[in-house]
Amino acid sequence: MFNLMTAVFLLLAFVAKPIFASDSEFISYAKARVASATSVAHKWDGPTIGPFSQIGKKIVFVASNLRNGGVNGVAQGVSEAASHTQWDLRFIDALGSEVRQGAAIRRAVAMNPDGIILGGIDIEHHKEVLKVAKKLGISLVGWHASDSVEGNEEFGLFANITTDPMEVAEISALMAIAESSGDMKVALFTDNRYSIATLKANVMRKTVERCTTCVLVDSFDIPLDKAANNTHKVVTSLISEENVTHILAINDLYIDFAIPVYEQFQSLGLRVPVNISAGDGSMAAYQRIKKDHFQLATVPEPLYMQGWQVIDELNRSFNQSPPSGYIAPVHIITQENVSELIGKTGVYDPKNNYREAYLSIWLDKEGETQ
Repeated sequence: MFNLMTAVFLLLAFVAKPIFASDSEFISYAKARVASATSVAHKWDGPTIGPFSQIGKKIVFVASNLRNGGVNGVAQGVSEAASHTQWDLRFIDALGSEVRQGAAIRRAVAMNPDGIILGGIDIEHHKEVLKVAKKLGISLVGWHASDSVEGNEEFGLFANITTDPMEVAEISALMAIAESSGDMKVALFTDNRYSIATLKANVMRKTVERCTTCVLVDSFDIPLDKAANNTHKVVTSLISEENVTHILAINDLYIDFAIPVYEQFQSLGLRVPVNISAGDGSMAAYQRIKKDHFQLATVPEPLYMQGWQVIDELNRSFNQSPPSGYIAPVHIITQENVSELIGKTGVYDPKNNYREAYLSIWLDKEGETQ
């Protein structure tokens, strides 16, 4: 839920942004920020110390929808990392709907695990069952479980793993401004059921509004699990009636389902929008970017790496250690860097030796857990 505290924080953050004397200065600033975000870094900047891994823990990963590329990638990272910890890891797929997500969390709690991972499930919609989990002493770590880069003591959320959603959203909007040199009509796609998505949409809107030559047509609330049925209708209207030049989306899924519309309009010789996603990065998105096929860029999460961080944060919770506080830096994937940053796995997987870094924390010199 996008609450008053978040709104105040958002306002203050943008009040603190640099002020430019002209649109040309702002566009130059946008281009410089984009250039920085597309650069490649290979140095590990995350935690290097922490507790040894405990053994014999029972963990349940509750996924909002494993069809979602972001959730699926994190799940794979969690599975890979957990294979080094001697933990019993199980998965429950809620298949998208909020009702099924609630049922899945209740099922996970009933399994009496040591820890629960919320993969793309917003804690604001499941307060009561999460409070039950807290009372039972179940450690809770989330991925995109709130709009904050921190945990939530009230609901027992020890840590929430995400890149800074405000930075992700801002750089996505700056990418559109830089690409168009400030000459664009843009629409936003979001899912207001998720506080992190609402936050991203609001940041994108405020960033676009800083460009006086840019036109923001509207923001469209399309639930991700209904994107297949609803996206094409909205996109058709935006192209045929509004002449929209750019679309900013909080997830690559919207672009997935807009492709048939784009292909239809393109076959008629009509212009289709430039598409940029503020997360989370998917195989389909990377292929579109690589082939210059209806998607200019995405701002992905380092999904496997975040899966490893989820396991690290759970282990810190089990050891009564504080969260690491690590937030992965934001990167933009474009046609220029997609081949270097996206490997054969089809996932943005930084080559910064994070696996070795985490294993050096969890395991002793003989490579054993404690």
